[in-house]
Amino acid sequence: MRPLSLGTAVSVLSLIALTMVPVTMYLTHSPATPTVHSLTPFSSYEELQQFIFTKSCNGLEVRGLYNPNPAPQPLSGNELSATAASSSSYSGSIPTHSETNAQVAGVDELDTVKNDGTYLYTVTNNTVAIVLAYPVVDAKQVARISVNGSIQGIFIDGSRLVVITQHFQYYPVPYYTTGGPAVAGGVSTIAVPAHSYDQTSSVWIFDVSNHSNPVLTTTVISNGTLSGARLIGDYVYMVSTQPIGCSEPVPLPENILDGHALTIMPGQIYHSDIADYAQSFTTVIAVDVSQINPAPAAKTFLIGTSSNIYVSLNQIYLTQPIWSQTEQTTIHRISINGSSINYEATGTVPGHVLNQFSMDEYNGYFRIATSEYGYARVLAFQTAVSTVSPQQQTDLYVLDSGLRTIGSLERLSPGEAFYTSRFMGDRAYLVTYQRMDPLFVISLQDPSQPKVLGQLNITGVSDYLQPYDETHLIGLGKSSTNVTWENAALFQGLKLSFFDVSDPNHPVDTSNFLVGDRGSDSPALTDHRAVLFDESLNLLVIPVEIAQAQQSSTYPWAYNPPVWQGAYVFNVTGQNGLVFRGGVTHLPTGELPSYYNTNLFVDRALYIGGVLYTVSNSMVKMNSLADLTEIGSVSLA
Repeated sequence: MRPLSLGTAVSVLSLIALTMVPVTMYLTHSPATPTVHSLTPFSSYEELQQFIFTKSCNGLEVRGLYNPNPAPQPLSGNELSATAASSSSYSGSIPTHSETNAQVAGVDELDTVKNDGTYLYTVTNNTVAIVLAYPVVDAKQVARISVNGSIQGIFIDGSRLVVITQHFQYYPVPYYTTGGPAVAGGVSTIAVPAHSYDQTSSVWIFDVSNHSNPVLTTTVISNGTLSGARLIGDYVYMVSTQPIGCSEPVPLPENILDGHALTIMPGQIYHSDIADYAQSFTTVIAVDVSQINPAPAAKTFLIGTSSNIYVSLNQIYLTQPIWSQTEQTTIHRISINGSSINYEATGTVPGHVLNQFSMDEYNGYFRIATSEYGYARVLAFQTAVSTVSPQQQTDLYVLDSGLRTIGSLERLSPGEAFYTSRFMGDRAYLVTYQRMDPLFVISLQDPSQPKVLGQLNITGVSDYLQPYDETHLIGLGKSSTNVTWENAALFQGLKLSFFDVSDPNHPVDTSNFLVGDRGSDSPALTDHRAVLFDESLNLLVIPVEIAQAQQSSTYPWAYNPPVWQGAYVFNVTGQNGLVFRGGVTHLPTGELPSYYNTNLFVDRALYIGGVLYTVSNSMVKMNSLADLTEIGSVSLA
């Protein structure tokens, strides 16, 4: 075991959900002189401290910010590459099995359940259970792992199990203020108890060569909140954020290696020229998990509060929402290649990002969809302030390798909420919603001239788009009914749609599956990792909770009680669309879902060979993929 601790960086901000009217207006343009930004290292501690107090601690500086003056040119070597991820060091004959439903091929995402074709690893009650899953006749739990902190997810890389945790330490801190009773010489000072939180993010690496006896080999600890983690080849990349306050002295981040504290000097900290209301030390850590005693690499950046991240095979894109009247998002591109971590470029776009699927990298271009109210655009035209009211809108931008905007498509469905997007090759698919669900098909074939090819208006909304193949999409969302007394709609039960976009000018909804009444829900609507999809098997599985309307109910906006929870299994083909095959539940026969049995709620599904595995907090159940008959279970209680 080799303990290592790294001081770092970045408080995670959650993003926005925005709203927009069913009017369709498009504006396309390419800025003639894009603003150039960069990250540069500090020359001294004094410069670092002055930067913080004149930028993030200066409200006037931030409030007036809009496309700040150009900074020095980005560092050299900022061309995007497409090097394939290195293969895992583990090899062996294992049955065909599913993997986590990830956004980018070759970039594994943190999840609560993993499998390697023989063993299943699942987070349950803040421990990791290791289950011999295949063959089914030998299925059993073989080990349980506990670590310090709240487990955020796991990776499996051959004989290495990686556990990512967060830890929040709550402790009292004296805070002094004036205002006590008068004493000789003046007013007394009263000590009022306050509290502080120490936040750390950690990487725990276990050798599971002997699955019944996992051995902890490496621990990496980073001060700050977890922004995200990915596994590419044998390397785990973790991004964390540590906020910086406006009081002196400004503490420098520290890395602790083998018990020795290593202070990150100002010349090793890169800072942005983009002002924001808050600054954070954001640290990117790379660890080769295949090594017995890895030497983690790290880079620290002083930027505004980091939010959603997008990770490709060779790049990490950090997004930084600017919380002022300008409604901007700053994007920082960090290249990664094994233990090499380098800053490459910085750019800004109007609006804020919804989630990781609002971003994509393709053929050397970065594409991003944002939402904004348009305050900055109104303020830019002072004469129009009294006559123009800001309105929510969805925008799409294309940036080059230096993160300079080269193409844009703006004002999609003003007044409607931006719900989801998906980039697939040289196309993008966007969903906005108020009373209808416009699915936009957008061409990105010419990066400088994005354009809408087609639009499909249907009832309900898709919260998540799952690619089926190059010409079909699966939409997961809710059905809806119009509210007669206002320009709105009420969500009802679950709705799955099968979109045919083979003719991009005329997208078609070829198949729908509707189930449940208002109150029905699925984790898959907000967490793509809850989706099990395999085109080769025509297989789609999602966890669902089905609510049923009561005849006595007279309130259309009320949520109905749940009557079933489990996994729904579908057969999906281009010819027949979505065909429901059946459901698998962990609840005893006749037992309704309730607060008291949530430990049996299915939240993940996977397959190994011809077996479907559904996972809840207390059980792994095995069913035949062919006919869904139950063939076994393993208790995790």
